Amino acid sequence: MAAGGEESEGALEDVHQVPTSNTCCMRKALECQQNFRHEQPLLQQVIEQAGHKCYFLPKFHCELNPIEMYWGWTKVWVHVASDGTFSKAKELVPEVLDSCPVKTIRAFYRKVWCYMNAYRKGLNTKQAEFAVKKYRSHRRCGPTVMMSLGIFDNPA
Repeated sequence: MAAGGEESEGALEDVHQVPTSNTCCMRKALECQQNFRHEQPLLQQVIEQAGHKCYFLPKFHCELNPIEMYWGWTKVWVHVASDGTFSKAKELVPEVLDSCPVKTIRAFYRKVWCYMNAYRKGLNTKQAEFAVKKYRSHRRCGPTVMMSLGIFDNPA
């Protein structure tokens, strides 16, 4: 503080030049620190030490997770084949999980790739859903759909 209880202008300028996006909360502040930036969760370390790959999918985006689609498919078929008793459902779940055709699992992965492609092109959730349901093409979101959404398809 300067004489008279006022802050010096240099200190105020320093405060105003600090980007608020990096200092808004503790998580952001820690992300800016070099030693925290490359830290891996314990779960990821254990999985990778066992020789597997570990991927964390975004929360609340089940359209990007083929396992969610697989589980949804399983629930439908368990419901169809079940007689309403818990013991029958308990018996059916492993059978139905094992009976899912490879063709169906591949379709789940293709659909996930379509959503990822739509998000990569800058579409929001509703636009991506429209693009995936509206347009059927080989591994891409077509130019007609992009133009109908007001987004030009620029492959560059």
